[in-house]
Amino acid sequence: MQSIQSLLSRYRLLLKRWLWLIVLGIVVGGCATYIVTKLMPPVYQASTTIILSVTSSQSPYEDATASLEVLPTYAQLITAPKILQPVADRHDFTLKQLSNMISVKPQSNTQIIEVDVENSDPQLAAELANEVVQSFAQFSSIQLGNAAQIQLLPAIVSPDPVHPRPSLDALLGALAGLSLALALIVVFEWTGDRLISPEEIDGLLKTDTLAIIPEIPRKQWEQQQKEQGALAEGCRMLSTTITTTQQIQPFKTVLITSTLADEGKTTIAARTASLLALSGKHVLLVDANLRNPALDEHFQLNNRKGLSNVFFESEAPSVGTSHDEAGSYSTFASGKVDLKTQATKFPSLRVLTSGLLPANPAEILQSHLTRQFFSYLKNSSQFDYIIFDAPPVLPVADAQILASHIEATILVVDMAKTSRKALARAHHLLQRTGTRILGIALNKSQWSELSNVQAYLNNVQPVPRKNIVISPPTEPFDRSPEEPELPPSQPVKNR
Repeated sequence: MQSIQSLLSRYRLLLKRWLWLIVLGIVVGGCATYIVTKLMPPVYQASTTIILSVTSSQSPYEDATASLEVLPTYAQLITAPKILQPVADRHDFTLKQLSNMISVKPQSNTQIIEVDVENSDPQLAAELANEVVQSFAQFSSIQLGNAAQIQLLPAIVSPDPVHPRPSLDALLGALAGLSLALALIVVFEWTGDRLISPEEIDGLLKTDTLAIIPEIPRKQWEQQQKEQGALAEGCRMLSTTITTTQQIQPFKTVLITSTLADEGKTTIAARTASLLALSGKHVLLVDANLRNPALDEHFQLNNRKGLSNVFFESEAPSVGTSHDEAGSYSTFASGKVDLKTQATKFPSLRVLTSGLLPANPAEILQSHLTRQFFSYLKNSSQFDYIIFDAPPVLPVADAQILASHIEATILVVDMAKTSRKALARAHHLLQRTGTRILGIALNKSQWSELSNVQAYLNNVQPVPRKNIVISPPTEPFDRSPEEPELPPSQPVKNR
């Protein structure tokens, strides 16, 4: 049953992903066919009937049987050149042109032969039909004698054109467009490089999927900020994983990065840090993206001073001191470091913004002060967790440099954007740095299993908070009885 649900879920995801192509194929195929057929001249059909009878015996049954036996032969003779040529010469048609207008249809188990003639002029079509069967009747009486009696019925012209039929043809064109779209989808999926399920990620990277965070439409963003929906639960799973893993093998510094840009790592880093702070942990959230920072906008903070200033001010040598001497006498070694952190609405969460953007971020992160900086953070007793929002792995080297100094890493993946090759490459680069990869956080997921999660959350009846007794944390929090909504108050770019 589970395999069937997984298969149906995959098909629903494919339908959602390629719905635009299916609709495009149907619309283009149907509309193009309708327009073309509307511009084509109408063709009418005239139908006449030949009734064949053989009277070779006194038994009606034997006569009927004999008529049925010779019917196919007579039907073949109707389109013979000797029969059609006189009609063609009379109307200045070639034999091929006239033959293409005529179709002969012997009626099964009857003594009737139907002759249809198509032409853009309905009167001409009727005239040609009558002349063809008359020519056949003359040929039969002269060449075949009285072997069979032939009765001719006058041609009847259909008042409506037989083709084109714009409405019917448009429907067929739409079906053809649908078939073409489905064929393209099969080709794209077969040759594509996208991952299609969390299980495929586990098999490709041999790494656990820590959380699946759904794709939230922009119009639902503020509502999801306040409600306990699947978005919040996905980040809670991520923060819970960090806490439980840290108890097994202690670590303090955590890097949150992605393979490519705009996969949502900044939002996940901010929400995870906020949830850890709400659980009573002291958390420092560092904007280590010195190229395209976002945490200052996310928390509405001042970004004049931040991480880059820590390096700039620590590198500044005193008067009469060489650069190397100043580096060894850095403020990190003395323990007097002003990290320029800023407070947030969560008393135990502080943010170190990026500061002024340097011209050479990679060189700064590889400076002689970097190791001292991270050593200072790891030995600091001020914070339980230090979470770094880093640039993506593949576009620049910054994330690899940071990962080589950070104990644990979480890789954020947008499955609708990241290819197998890119994800495998990013994972390999992170492994080379020596950091411990905790797992993958799937962001903006479209898998339908999340609808079951949301349905469960919607059906849970919340217990009134006034009936719950909560033990206070080790240090008091200035928090209202209602848990504050997580930032941001307004949506920002999902970086």
